[in-house]
Amino acid sequence: MARRVDVVLKEILDTIDVLMSTLDGISKSAFWDDRFKQWGAERAIEIISEAVRHVPDEVLAERPEIPWADIRTIGNRIRHEYWRVDPEIVWDVARHDLPPLREAIAALLTRHSKPAG
Repeated sequence: MARRVDVVLKEILDTIDVLMSTLDGISKSAFWDDRFKQWGAERAIEIISEAVRHVPDEVLAERPEIPWADIRTIGNRIRHEYWRVDPEIVWDVARHDLPPLREAIAALLTRHSKPAG
């Protein structure tokens, strides 16, 4: 059964917000020294990746500046090639790629929200 787009978009937005707030005020070196934070960031990216797979292509096409294919595949890389995950890439995704993704997801959520009830 297909999931409601607005529900999936909200899950993505919530996951981005949790990850961004968790890393707020954390230095790169502190992130490198905290394997648990790295794993948490990896898990959040996996969730975002999987959730994007449940958003129809026509909805994603509304924001062509976002590399949706890359987002859809990064979760598989983290899951299936976990020994090759580079904390530098995870840091870069969390710090530099999530803010524009958050903006795009928020805009899509506004456009595709269904009224309650």
